[in-house]
Amino acid sequence: MTSRRRTSTRISALGRASLLACALACTLSLKPAFAQNAVAYQPALDAAWAAHTSEALHLIDAYLAKHPDDHAARLDRARFLAWLGDYAKADDALAGFGADDQEAAALRARVLAWAERRDAALALNTPLYAADPSDYDNAWTQALILRQGEWPYQALPALAAVQAVKPDDKDTNDLAKAVRLPLFSSIGLTPSLYSDSDHIEIRSIGADTNLWLSDRWRLLASATRREHSAAFGGPFAPLLGDNQVDEDRIGTGLRFAPSPDTALELWMGNSRIDSGVGSDNKTIGHLLLSQRASDAFLYALTFDRDRVDQSPRALAVMRHGLTADLRWTPTLRDRFDARIASDDFDDDNHRTSVLANYAHAMYRGGRVTFDLGLQAEGQHNTRNTGNGYYSPDRYRRYAAVASSYISLGQEAGLYLSAALGQQRDETFDNWKRATDVNAELTVGIFSHWQLVGHVGYSQRLNQFGHYEGTTVGLNLRYRFCEFRASRCPSVR
Repeated sequence: MTSRRRTSTRISALGRASLLACALACTLSLKPAFAQNAVAYQPALDAAWAAHTSEALHLIDAYLAKHPDDHAARLDRARFLAWLGDYAKADDALAGFGADDQEAAALRARVLAWAERRDAALALNTPLYAADPSDYDNAWTQALILRQGEWPYQALPALAAVQAVKPDDKDTNDLAKAVRLPLFSSIGLTPSLYSDSDHIEIRSIGADTNLWLSDRWRLLASATRREHSAAFGGPFAPLLGDNQVDEDRIGTGLRFAPSPDTALELWMGNSRIDSGVGSDNKTIGHLLLSQRASDAFLYALTFDRDRVDQSPRALAVMRHGLTADLRWTPTLRDRFDARIASDDFDDDNHRTSVLANYAHAMYRGGRVTFDLGLQAEGQHNTRNTGNGYYSPDRYRRYAAVASSYISLGQEAGLYLSAALGQQRDETFDNWKRATDVNAELTVGIFSHWQLVGHVGYSQRLNQFGHYEGTTVGLNLRYRFCEFRASRCPSVR
């Protein structure tokens, strides 16, 4: 069951897209509009200023129970909810204000920007920003909105307005960090180790770079060394040679963004394997189209050619695949993700597979988020190849999923996930337990140096016993942009 190692990687990847947005929302704040002057609910404002946001919310709720029509208090309550990361409740709170209430509209635009609803946020904030580009709050929100998407440089004029008004303010500094983040170029080093109960071990170390060429073009390049080993003479060892196959991969590509919502990426490379009795060179690569179709729907289509890397024996098999990655967020509380793939193998096998996830926001506490959801996976292969990779006729898996992001400060965060469920293929006489657990620690969220550490564990009971697989990996990255001062906001 060597393909199980893919599951933990995919779960982590699905959560990673939310991690940065959560970290950003937890670090960027908007001061209460009335915090400088004593008001009837001053204890709530004092608690908010002291970063005790949950206490501030409790106090302002108690105040509003007696004074439900206090306009300023209702606005500050919505702010407190947004600071806790509960954008759905903050948006609900703001829905009760009239359409002509500009202060409520400005705050709702900020909430929607934090929630990555770019179109809706722009519709609210752009008229306010256009009416007075020097207004600090409206320019701040405009920059936060425009940093999202494929053209983050569009945020620079609004950021410049913010820095002109309050150059030394902490909120200005936090915004500059957030705007700069997607403008970075980077180089990275990525060692990893995979091992499982089938006695397969994959040791890998890679280097990659992502270089800014212009506002719409990026240069990609990578090189990787992988060592695949399995028990000698077993079903996963190479047919010829000893029990190890070494692979060297190198490639380069370009990423082009024709619009703020669309990107095209072409990467081509070479993979060379050596099993000790000769070498084999193959062309590998991918063509990717990604698009943000609306605030609620994003997709990416990828056509790729690569080796099957699940064991030393499988490396000799080439795969042509078409994959659709979909994300739908119909509300600010709910998210659906799906990966649908069709693969042709040069050993006359064809595979169709799907991995679908649903997550519902259960708790937002400022520094901690918690989601619950469901996961379903299915796979069909036209033949059981015996070529060192899992190829069932009908595989099914269902699981309950829990995930959490824990903010460890402005520069660090921990993402945790667990999927507990059942699996079955055509060889099983009943359903068997399936478990995945993942942890990912990020240090240096906004810094030049960033370190991401990942640990994953999968267990699958099957008809013949059980399978276990573990992955451990690091991603050390240096990010830079100072060589192009006009496109690199300064951070004080």
